[in-house]
Amino acid sequence: MFWKRYTMLTAAILVLSGLSSAYGLDGNDARRLHALIVADTADTTVGPLVDIDRRKFYEMITAEIPGVRRGPVEVLKGSAVTKENLLAKVDAMEVQNDDTVLCYFTGHGAFMKERGQVLRMSNGELLLRNDLLERLKAKNARLTVLITDACSNVIEPRALAAMSMAQGIDHDACRYLFFRHRGIVDLHAAAPGEEAVALNESGSIFTSALIDVINQPNMAFRGTPITWREVVGQVALRTKEAFKMQYDASKDFRVLFPNQKTQTVKVASLGEPIATPIPKVPWRLGIRVSNTNGQGVRIDEVFKDSQAEWAGFQVGEVLYRIETGWGNPLVTQIRNTNDFMQTFWSGQAALQPDVHKFYLNNPADRTSRTVKVRIRDISVRR
Repeated sequence: MFWKRYTMLTAAILVLSGLSSAYGLDGNDARRLHALIVADTADTTVGPLVDIDRRKFYEMITAEIPGVRRGPVEVLKGSAVTKENLLAKVDAMEVQNDDTVLCYFTGHGAFMKERGQVLRMSNGELLLRNDLLERLKAKNARLTVLITDACSNVIEPRALAAMSMAQGIDHDACRYLFFRHRGIVDLHAAAPGEEAVALNESGSIFTSALIDVINQPNMAFRGTPITWREVVGQVALRTKEAFKMQYDASKDFRVLFPNQKTQTVKVASLGEPIATPIPKVPWRLGIRVSNTNGQGVRIDEVFKDSQAEWAGFQVGEVLYRIETGWGNPLVTQIRNTNDFMQTFWSGQAALQPDVHKFYLNNPADRTSRTVKVRIRDISVRR
């Protein structure tokens, strides 16, 4: 049946914006991102591949977008992926009109003549992609992003009845793409009739290309602001090259795709970027601190337009621990200002320009929290 192989994937991105009165920070950003990740991991044939895409997409969103700039990042997977549950998750999103809404789906589907793209749920139900889009549009967000990585091989309508259903080393792509665009972005990972490939170890070549491009530093793009046009151009090239590499290297691959010589990303519209570049200040994180009682450093000031402001650091909070890396992270204890200075400025001992997790206490209300944010390169300090 048409959903039998995950190697027949097409992804589509639709972005539709609403009105906004407050964009946050310097007046150009959306207020907050609300995300829903849907992955049909229960499928017996492609579940592990889908789960790779789910994990990579989740890690990109939660690493590159600070928690204070995100609403809940909901994940719907396994047997919970039903039409009712998916639409209920969308309806439950508490969205303001200056927010961004993102829905990412990875799993099975097909392109039906006269009906368009359909997505298959874990229980066999079918959901028209346009119906999902309309449900998202009803949230009246400033920017609505729908990304679907699902089959797009063409089937006849009658088959429906037979179915059982940025600059320097900074990384600003996520902020530019999801917070500083308006309009419609319409992107397909494969032309109608083509199959979009998923590999055993890395998942869909489209999703992998998309995430790899977005995770690049600003220097990988021709200038700022970073636009969907620049990103999609790189994603299309990488997708085509990945298909060709597999096609040229593997006889089995050529047998699997006897009538396909490439995978062509199709573009209909790429939205309108906000022309103003993201403002920068010459600080790695952007906070001024003082000693407490040897149990951390107190944040006395959060510098305007800094990474700390973007991530939502608050005056009065106490920073006492930093973790670096996934799985088994490197732990840095911050006991006093000397630890803080060594961590950020002391040559080889300094933290690298990457995403780090900061542990914060608030003595005023006796609460604790963690904040993920990417710090800047050491060379930005004046």
